[in-house]
Amino acid sequence: MDTEEVFTSIRKDIAEGRTGDVGPKVMGIAEETDDSFTLIKCMSLLKVVEDHETMSELVKKVVSTVGDDVERKIEVAGALRGLDYPKEALDILGTLETNDSTRRMSALCLMDMDEYESALETVLGIAAPVARDRIMLTEVQSALGEHSAAVETASTLLAELPGEYEVMRCYVSALILGGRDKEAVKYVRSCLKSKDANSNAVAGYVMRVTGNIKAAAGYATRAIQIDNHHIGAMETLGICLAEKGEYDKARIIAGAINETSPGNRAALNVLSYCDRS
Repeated sequence: MDTEEVFTSIRKDIAEGRTGDVGPKVMGIAEETDDSFTLIKCMSLLKVVEDHETMSELVKKVVSTVGDDVERKIEVAGALRGLDYPKEALDILGTLETNDSTRRMSALCLMDMDEYESALETVLGIAAPVARDRIMLTEVQSALGEHSAAVETASTLLAELPGEYEVMRCYVSALILGGRDKEAVKYVRSCLKSKDANSNAVAGYVMRVTGNIKAAAGYATRAIQIDNHHIGAMETLGICLAEKGEYDKARIIAGAINETSPGNRAALNVLSYCDRS
């Protein structure tokens, strides 16, 4: 059985609730490779079954085998950050020349570590900011309590990219964190006229954050029916399932996110709600 066949077997085990053999099977792959991305894939599967001890062993190997290629280092740092290892990601980034790519990833790591002042300084140092940098700026401003500035930043970005899910979510999040829930709900109602996946996904997000889990799950499910690879909708649905105590189903959703986008932060967010059980 080759490596991809073993990965397929492991994903099937997870989907069918047979998690006991996942660790040994994953380590069987990890022991035979020095490829950082294969090791990251192994860690993603271990994260789904919450085998933190084995993950800790693998993260050391990832860091030691990452090599010298700059783009590869940045990608590996991003994957480690997505798996909740921001400090190790920063250690890798610290070996590289500072540029917009390293600043961008470093700011994300600093946010994960709740070092928002440093994150703000790092974001503002990005010479040629793109949309995701401005989303990050909004999130940092909200975290620092600068809610008016956050809404202003998000509003300007929304005017430029009105149909992008991450931008839409950024805008409603800034409103909600600023205590403007009614404006967020009014906005999503206007968006739902389009009946597309992004509008339903952002409606699900707002309903979840404002406490209406049933409605949130409904909107998220509708978004997934339209686009079965919509990460944002999958994240919302997974969290809703966890909130209802359906942890096994939530973990399956987290696994599906990992399969669609290995190392995606959304899977970690879903699992964090399962950990509260």
